[in-house]
Amino acid sequence: MIISVIVPVYNRFENFRSLFLCLLKQNKKFDELIIADDGSNENIINYITDLLPKVNFKIKHIYHEDKGFRKTRILNEAVKNSMGDLLIFCDQDLIFGEDYVERMSETKEKEFRMCRPCNTEEIEKNEIIKKLESGVQYKKCIENIPIEYENSVNKALKKDRVRRILKSLKLKKRGIKLLGMSYSLWKKDYRNINGYDEKYIGWGYEDDDFGNRLTASGVRGIEVYTDQILLHLWHQVSSSKKESLNEKYYRERKKKINKKNCHCEHGISNSLYSDKVIVRDIK
Repeated sequence: MIISVIVPVYNRFENFRSLFLCLLKQNKKFDELIIADDGSNENIINYITDLLPKVNFKIKHIYHEDKGFRKTRILNEAVKNSMGDLLIFCDQDLIFGEDYVERMSETKEKEFRMCRPCNTEEIEKNEIIKKLESGVQYKKCIENIPIEYENSVNKALKKDRVRRILKSLKLKKRGIKLLGMSYSLWKKDYRNINGYDEKYIGWGYEDDDFGNRLTASGVRGIEVYTDQILLHLWHQVSSSKKESLNEKYYRERKKKINKKNCHCEHGISNSLYSDKVIVRDIK
């Protein structure tokens, strides 16, 4: 099994560096990291140059010009250029323990596995980053976070489990709701529904739609517990993410999604866009 970790990014590379530090300490080896860059105006390599000698996996940088929020297109391009059979997607602001890749790589046929992270405050983020940079174990990095964080994550995972069971008993149409922050699935299942729908232009609902179509295609969601909870590092919320213009399209599409209609028109096999995509091998 070949494992590709795919991270969509757009600036905020100090947070990406923290995720990178977590990837360097994984118990289970993975094969490549793909940085799916939605047109950042910074050079991401400047943030990890000193860490590259420690890397034992391939690194690929996929980039297109900044023409607004086009996460759907850059993720499709990342998958298109990946070598993995299994894909692990994680947010650039995510940090996690040494067992993360191991837990996510336990994905079975016709499954997507999903973790639930907890948001941090700015002061907590700064303290955690210092500890990550010092090289201590993840458990030590998060030892001072409130116990309420772990409780909230466990509560959310419990709800996911209930939804999964109700779906399996055919008492609920939809099982676990896919969140783009952290999930894994097989590339063949991604391609089967033509990946992300590139008609989602701008922020909002693209992950919901992707998850709905995955579920309709017969891929079930599984909640994942890790030894230590995942954290989403604090950052300022962009004003463009207060509301989404995609809601109307999402509501209309959702009504039509079923097992025979889970393939999007414009996705990984036939992109909506024709502008250039730059692919660079970094390591």
